[in-house]
Amino acid sequence: MISVYSPHHILHNPPKEFISNQVVAYGESPERAELIYEALMDVSKVVLTRAEEFDMGHFHKIHSSAYLEYLQSAYAEWIAAGLWTEGILPEFFALGKLREHPPSKSPEGKAGYYMTDSSTMIVKDTWEAVRFSGFTALTGARYLLNGASFVFSLCRPPGHHAGFDFAGGYCFVNNAALAAKFLQDQGDLNPIGNVKVGILDIDFHHGNGTQDIVQQLENILLVSIHGDPDYSYPYLTGFESENTLKNINFPLAPGIKDEVYFKVFCDAISRMMQFGAQYLIVSLGVDTFEREQLGNFNLSSEIYSRLSEYLIRELNIPVLIVMEGGYNTEFLARNVLSFLNPFINSQL
Repeated sequence: MISVYSPHHILHNPPKEFISNQVVAYGESPERAELIYEALMDVSKVVLTRAEEFDMGHFHKIHSSAYLEYLQSAYAEWIAAGLWTEGILPEFFALGKLREHPPSKSPEGKAGYYMTDSSTMIVKDTWEAVRFSGFTALTGARYLLNGASFVFSLCRPPGHHAGFDFAGGYCFVNNAALAAKFLQDQGDLNPIGNVKVGILDIDFHHGNGTQDIVQQLENILLVSIHGDPDYSYPYLTGFESENTLKNINFPLAPGIKDEVYFKVFCDAISRMMQFGAQYLIVSLGVDTFEREQLGNFNLSSEIYSRLSEYLIRELNIPVLIVMEGGYNTEFLARNVLSFLNPFINSQL
């Protein structure tokens, strides 16, 4: 199995975040990707490869030009204004009708317009890390177009909370949507749009950014299994009432265990089969694990292999797995490999 990695992720290393009414060390650390990378190095059937660079036109298919320009220039503008050198954390948020107007020219105003929380920090080299996280997803998608059955893209920063024109939840560019659109257009910069691509998001947190982007695209279906937003981030999206022909949400109550989760997963796969997906993107988050500090599910490490075994057996289509969340570093690599092992050992 091919696994794609970029060392550029290390450039994004914020010192802190504001979460749960306290300032703490940044939870989405470079250590996460390095632990997974080191574990993959020990697997003989895994072929590790580096991310290649792509035309930025692919990014503009899923994000606004103004938003991408902001990500690229935000830190330099922030420092030029004499603001906090450690990084950008918004102190103001554009709510409701405020987002109907262009952002102000001030760095503080732009941060509040384009960012949705204070746990997502932009530092000096965030943009370079973000670009290569997207390239990591695109490289994996290209391998699928070239005939690979299964590919793992070790993306960092993660992406599924990044919307058409906003960052949040540690995410800046939506890697899953980026790869999905690339596959749909068969790698062409000109939109084609007639290939059906599914995105299955199994991170604990609802992929609000992916949902936002998918609503503006055609022939891409998002199916998301996540913690009930009445209790969990991002709190305001991920309800069944938001379901459309383009996205299906499965919000689950706190404390859910393997058997109930597996039944919901089977239902999610059935929805993907009904859609007729020709390619599948899996947004893999293992923050559903029972000892995860940013989730409230009670899933075992063993369930992840069972999920992927079922997926492979039922769908029989090319699959790209992109890394999202999972923050318990003691079990992170183990849980990721639990999900990947059936793909690694598959004879397809």
